[in-house]
Amino acid sequence: MKEEIIKETVKLQFEMIHLFHKNFAKTFHQAGNSPYNLNKNQNKAILIIGSVGEIMPTTLGKCLDLQKGSLTSMIDALEREELVFRKGDPGDRRKTLVSLTEKGKAYRDWFTEELEKSVSEVLNRLAEEDIAAYKESLETMLGTLKKLDGST
Repeated sequence: MKEEIIKETVKLQFEMIHLFHKNFAKTFHQAGNSPYNLNKNQNKAILIIGSVGEIMPTTLGKCLDLQKGSLTSMIDALEREELVFRKGDPGDRRKTLVSLTEKGKAYRDWFTEELEKSVSEVLNRLAEEDIAAYKESLETMLGTLKKLDGST
């Protein structure tokens, strides 16, 4: 029984990912009249770093599904734009942490507003009860993903 549920869940998950990308992925590409020419992974990195405050590059790479070389190049580019900075972990000198600069925080705030506008346009095609059901489903999914991650 459990294996059959897992099989069905895998199918649903990949169908959901496909439709999520079709409807929402464009929101992570360059938005509006940004002063920075960032790609979708750089934009996602800014959002992730901003949500946690500071992060080890390897953890960021896992969140973005990027290999070490690509990740290093991306962080270097964000540093050149003065959006992020690297610093040593005070608890472990072997580790490096990446954080947003003040410019990075301002960009994240601006980009978050742009995302909200873009996603609102998509979701406004739905009835209010459908939006509420979608929100509830996302809350359930987030709770499940946090359990899988061990962060609850």
